[in-house]
Amino acid sequence: MKKKSMMALLLTMMVGSMALSACGTSQSATSEKKDDAAKETEAVTEAETEAAETEVAETEAAEKPESFELGATVFESEDSPSGYMVHFAYQPEEEVEKVSVTGPFIYINPDQDISEESNQYTPYDYQNGYYPSNCAPGTFTWGYTEEMTKNESGVYEAEFPITSGSFAYSYVVVGSDGEETTIDDPANPSPAKDNPNSDIATGDIKHSIVYGKFDEEKQSNSPNLDFVLPNEDNYGTFSYVEYKGHRADAEDIGIYLPAGYDADREEGYKVVYLSHGGGGNETDWFAMGHADNIVANLGLDYIVVSMDNNSYEWDFEAIEDNVLNYIIPYMEENYNVSTEAKDRAFAGLSMGCMTTFHMYYDHPTEFGYFGGFSGPDLSAVKETEGIENAVLFFTVGTCDMASSRVMENGEGQHIKYEDYVEYLKTATKENVIDGGYVPGSHDWFTWSQSLATFLTDVAFK
Repeated sequence: MKKKSMMALLLTMMVGSMALSACGTSQSATSEKKDDAAKETEAVTEAETEAAETEVAETEAAEKPESFELGATVFESEDSPSGYMVHFAYQPEEEVEKVSVTGPFIYINPDQDISEESNQYTPYDYQNGYYPSNCAPGTFTWGYTEEMTKNESGVYEAEFPITSGSFAYSYVVVGSDGEETTIDDPANPSPAKDNPNSDIATGDIKHSIVYGKFDEEKQSNSPNLDFVLPNEDNYGTFSYVEYKGHRADAEDIGIYLPAGYDADREEGYKVVYLSHGGGGNETDWFAMGHADNIVANLGLDYIVVSMDNNSYEWDFEAIEDNVLNYIIPYMEENYNVSTEAKDRAFAGLSMGCMTTFHMYYDHPTEFGYFGGFSGPDLSAVKETEGIENAVLFFTVGTCDMASSRVMENGEGQHIKYEDYVEYLKTATKENVIDGGYVPGSHDWFTWSQSLATFLTDVAFK
């Protein structure tokens, strides 16, 4: 079986879907910043909490509410450097010692070298042009953590600026016994839990989602990531289904059907098949990457299918067989999809990017388009008949451990973005498109932007 070396697996699986262990320590808020936040935010009183229970929670960004329901609330703020603030409210079921909120709320200055230790900024330090990242390479710091303040009602609160896009956050709860536990938000459960039939758990089950908004003035020079936000006006349907696969009689895939999907349409729909990274499963591209929202916001008439490759322990040959001989036939039998290779695309992130490279070099005539994000694998490279007819698009994050600018290859490895760029200097193919460096890290900021560009500029063009 053609498996990756253990070293390669460790490199990519250590990050999973959100690279929880890719970088060392968390960057905590200073007491000064917390004091400033506390002065700006009036604590929720018991009376306000009772009033909140009778009101409908705000789902769209608006002016700062007089009180907050449990969960995460985004609202407009003239005082915020980004134009928006996010308020977190969590009430533990029992007495605890302290609670913190943590997530990829760290910002990078594109005008500074990423290797500089000072190039890591808190949400309070955000300036127009900075971009969010789950890792600051200069110190290998993961994310931003802020201790929450307990109000008179026993609710723990925190509040800070937020920019455009999707942010996966967790609560770190220290119990009265001193034991630390990381959880998703009970008032806003992780969407990675939406498939109870998953064969293998994803690391993202401890990550809830909050959506920041784009301010055209204060964020004009930063990435506009609003394309990952929910779009109720143009959203189709989504479901997890079981199919008979290579490995088992009941395996799981996620399927998004575009708005207005017509099972009887004469022209079969184009399909985008997506692979997650190490530590993930079939929920990742929808729960964390919002592939469905991206397609809806871009107004694309595509079906999107996600798969679970973690259960295959990244045996590329087995994954290829499962996709080609089980998943695609299942889709052709049960949905109105095109049976032509030119109407199929395959893309993946991290270990899924390696999978994409193997699929591209092993079966270039089965798909018209391939997208590899954060992790090319040069061991896949070979001359294959028909490869000139397929298009390969690849990217990496500016602060990405899949870049040698951030982390060097392990011994015997050639799995960095720059490795493939160097290879192409002597083996350039017109159908290979270098998407370059994308603002972000080994994270969903990079991967969602890469997918959006792939679908907008490359696939089915």
